[in-house]
Amino acid sequence: MFLVFLAITSVVSLHGIRPSLSSSSLAHRTAVKAGVCIKVASKVKGLGAFATSDLKVGDYIGEYTGEKLTRRQVQARYWGKREKNGQDLSWEGSRSRRGQGITGNYVLEMKDGSFVDSEDADLSSWCRFMNHAKEGTTPCNVKAFDRISAGDELLVFPQFFAIRDIEAGEELLWDYGPLSDVAQSCKASP
Repeated sequence: MFLVFLAITSVVSLHGIRPSLSSSSLAHRTAVKAGVCIKVASKVKGLGAFATSDLKVGDYIGEYTGEKLTRRQVQARYWGKREKNGQDLSWEGSRSRRGQGITGNYVLEMKDGSFVDSEDADLSSWCRFMNHAKEGTTPCNVKAFDRISAGDELLVFPQFFAIRDIEAGEELLWDYGPLSDVAQSCKASP
């Protein structure tokens, strides 16, 4: 399994408004291809991912992808544990110009020690829009598992599968894990 880092439950960017989902973004295009609708889930949650057709237990849901970051990059860009270098400042400027957030609310630490940052909708899949529900409760209908993907290099990205039958129109929800303890330990990490 993988460890969820930072408070994914927050839906407000540093500027107080969650960036809109452009129809040209990778997150939107992958949602359309997967048959998932991204829309407002609630005022508290913000956007959410909804099934557009019935799904059966065991069905593949999607892959949580985004920018691969190192611990040093996360320390500078999100945790304030290292001074930002030119690359970090360029990254921040690019996100700002494109209306993408820099909250760190979509960063996951993987088993290999790398991080997946899915906040930038231009570089991530639709899975970043799945909200939280405690596993073992009726609303929780999706579970994440690790997998190695081949490309230019080997990467580990979470793969999501249905853990019960899901009806069309139902919000796709997974258990983020013990975020309050994790978020605190992340910010204290060297």
